[in-house]
Amino acid sequence: MNPLVTVLMSVYNGEKYLERAIKSILNQTFKDFEFLIINDGSTDNSVKIIQSFNDLRLRLIHNESNIGLIKTLNKGLKLSNGKYIARM
Repeated sequence: MNPLVTVLMSVYNGEKYLERAIKSILNQTFKDFEFLIINDGSTDNSVKIIQSFNDLRLRLIHNESNIGLIKTLNKGLKLSNGKYIARM
């Protein structure tokens, strides 16, 4: 069964605040969501930080190169499984 909400986040070299942002989403009291994170070609430790979380709701997608925020979010909309979208 699909989640009610897809939380969609694009990441490009966001290691400074990424761990805190992910924890904030995963610790919400509402639990019926998937957390779709799209790595937009990061060259820092963003992917390593994302992969350090062990949560079945989290789904990581990689862009082959940096395509920018708008194209990445549009890609996320196409890949989302939720009835509603929440943008992080």
